[in-house]
Amino acid sequence: MKTRQFVFELGCEELPTSALPSLNQQFQELFTTKLDDARLRYESLSVIAAPRRLGVSIEGLAEYSEDKPFERRGPAASAAFQEGEPSKALLGFCRGLGITPDEIELVETDKGQWVVYRGVETGRPAREILPEVCSSVIGGLALSKPMRWGNGRDEFPRPVHWILAMIDNQVVPMTLFGLNSSNLTFGHRFMAPDPMTIDHAGQYHQHLTNAYVIADFEQRQRATWDTIQQSAHEHEVTVELDQDLLTEINCLVEWPVALCGEFEERFLDVPDIALIAAMKGHQKYFHTRDTSGALSNRFITVSNIESKDPKQVIAGNQRVIRARLSDAKFFFDLDQKETLGARRPRLNHITFHPKLGSLGAKTERVQSLGSKVAQSIGADVDLFQRATALSRCDLVTEMVLEFDELQGQMGTIYASLDGEPNEVACAIEGLYQPAGASDQVPDNLYGTLLALTDRLDTLAGLFAINQPPTGSKDPFALRRAAIGVLRLNEFPALRLDLTAWVTEAFAAQPEAGSADQLDALMQFIKDRERVRLTDKGYRHDMVIAVQESNGLATAKTEDRVKALIAQSETDEFATLVSTNKRVANLLKDSPITPGAIDSKLFEHPSEASVYDLATRVGDSVDLAVSRETYGEAMESLLSMKPATDAFFDNVMIHCDQEAVRINRLRLCQLVKNAYSKLADFSLIQQ
Repeated sequence: MKTRQFVFELGCEELPTSALPSLNQQFQELFTTKLDDARLRYESLSVIAAPRRLGVSIEGLAEYSEDKPFERRGPAASAAFQEGEPSKALLGFCRGLGITPDEIELVETDKGQWVVYRGVETGRPAREILPEVCSSVIGGLALSKPMRWGNGRDEFPRPVHWILAMIDNQVVPMTLFGLNSSNLTFGHRFMAPDPMTIDHAGQYHQHLTNAYVIADFEQRQRATWDTIQQSAHEHEVTVELDQDLLTEINCLVEWPVALCGEFEERFLDVPDIALIAAMKGHQKYFHTRDTSGALSNRFITVSNIESKDPKQVIAGNQRVIRARLSDAKFFFDLDQKETLGARRPRLNHITFHPKLGSLGAKTERVQSLGSKVAQSIGADVDLFQRATALSRCDLVTEMVLEFDELQGQMGTIYASLDGEPNEVACAIEGLYQPAGASDQVPDNLYGTLLALTDRLDTLAGLFAINQPPTGSKDPFALRRAAIGVLRLNEFPALRLDLTAWVTEAFAAQPEAGSADQLDALMQFIKDRERVRLTDKGYRHDMVIAVQESNGLATAKTEDRVKALIAQSETDEFATLVSTNKRVANLLKDSPITPGAIDSKLFEHPSEASVYDLATRVGDSVDLAVSRETYGEAMESLLSMKPATDAFFDNVMIHCDQEAVRINRLRLCQLVKNAYSKLADFSLIQQ
């Protein structure tokens, strides 16, 4: 079958750097979906995504879409014929499909015979389908900040000025944004500004390259990184890949040209992170390192033009970065005139939340809660209190006021310069970790403890004033905070049951929350844990079964789930689940008040056997769970099977004698309690 090449390009004003990566991905996904829906086959598809253009290039495009079988159901057979002749209902059905009554079939259904027509929708030319596909893709884009221009009602991130659409050497007629398609496009705004005629769709990328435009997003990103590395190699420095910065630069240039500049070595006295923040955040420069790995005084910038005099471009960049680094050095020198500790009172005048007090008040709550946790695990309370007192003091330094992304990091540096113990200094940076689901957690105890208790205070405070997340809205990032709590609690020296500490944090809030709000907070953390574990691939029922008995000992949940899964395919496990559900159902149908089991009421040896064994197994499971040897706990529970089988085979639970019946139900409760020390097996689907 003959195949074609197709190219479609929207030419527009410079697109926002924040929007281009998403548009690149959306074009890929939407074109793939729409072409599949239209049954129009192709060999390969690549997206065109550059600052001044968006589109798609398709190789091996079928000339026609595939034929599509279809079935249409008409009237019931009883209504389709009158005295053996086609009725008006049948003739109308056939007329709508352009067929004769001879072409229909009668199909038997559970509601009788019905008229059915089975036909084939003939494939359409690609030339007819593509305008519909392109229009549908544009209409399906999710635009964060669309705009309108002129008198039209169309929306796009930036005004569209031209449309290129071609199959092989022919223009594909379409109208979008009030513009008609053509075979004209434009190259680089400055180095090739004149309109270009594309003679064939297959020549598009070569024409654009000749006009100083690399239109393909991924190809241009590779070219950008290659030119950066080449420049670094020429100047005998190394450059570290920063994917976010590389992507941002890739969204700014159509023809990347790397240039290497330098700044005075005196600025190297300023902490690396501040210099890097100034180069990256303000100027979009890549920092470099010398052969020893130390930060060098060279930087690499990427230009969108091949200048006739690169030295002038470099000199301009050097003037700009010199001013930014001078600011950084000034802030650094100024900050050192006052210790972190001396800044602590200023936090009392910065509001954390109108209903939850100042940052100073929050610091005191975290200090109190964390000190109790530290004492419970044998950590140094004084070190923790000092770290907490200093943890947010860098927020009022000049450096962090200028470069807010350095909060915590500058606190650690300043604490070290103030002569604070290493544990205290490192803990300050740990307060902000993890920043996201995939971000690293602190690697030290005091930083982990500080980050954990701070997040518990935040969660407790917002739930206490009844401001939990709602639907997709989470303005205080509480879901992220809860995930952080789960990850931080996995630190080997912690692994806490968080129930008591969540309660403690909740009680310490300036506005007293209700018991329902505390329960909602506990459930919120459990829900985050459940989602996190099911996202890892664990069965939902296994997770909730363990959570039911595990409470908020979150660091132990995953290992318990693994122990259940390891046994879940065995016959013994199925019997254990079945027995537990039987016990649970008996207790559900006949609730009893707690009380002691009376051995004098035993009427069959199996009752005494279950009583003795369930008591011993309960103690064994308790011990195994405390040692986190969950496989051993599972084996202990499985050992009860013969005794419970004999009990149910030989004893009538619901007997006529009330005292005996209650006693036997309490035996069932004893068995269930032994199981529940590991998991609520009644929740497991088997």
